[in-house]
Amino acid sequence: MHVHSDGSVHDHVTEATAPTQPSQAVVLDVGEFTGALILRSSAARSGIEVEIHRAETPQVRTHVWVLPREGRDGDTVYAAIFPSLEPGAYSVLEQDGSISNTLQVPANTVTYGSWGEESSR
Repeated sequence: MHVHSDGSVHDHVTEATAPTQPSQAVVLDVGEFTGALILRSSAARSGIEVEIHRAETPQVRTHVWVLPREGRDGDTVYAAIFPSLEPGAYSVLEQDGSISNTLQVPANTVTYGSWGEESSR
């Protein structure tokens, strides 16, 4: 059972734990009908789930972890990556369920934003 900040509940097949080693590659599914969203964050939020929802459907949410990721120059950056989203406006939620910001995710594009304090790399 998984309870969200707004009180909504859903089951996961298994309750997974966030990986602790930096990932080296992420596959994005960006094309004519999909875009991707990358939210930069901080080490303090590593392992925490960030939730988003389409602006017009707040009851339908998706979430991913903020994870350490190996950057091109070998530095560790912290980011949450939503690899394939339908185009539209997405609200990014804070841990208390309030809206942090709203970002447009167009098709065939990778959109960049931030969640919480940005890391200094």
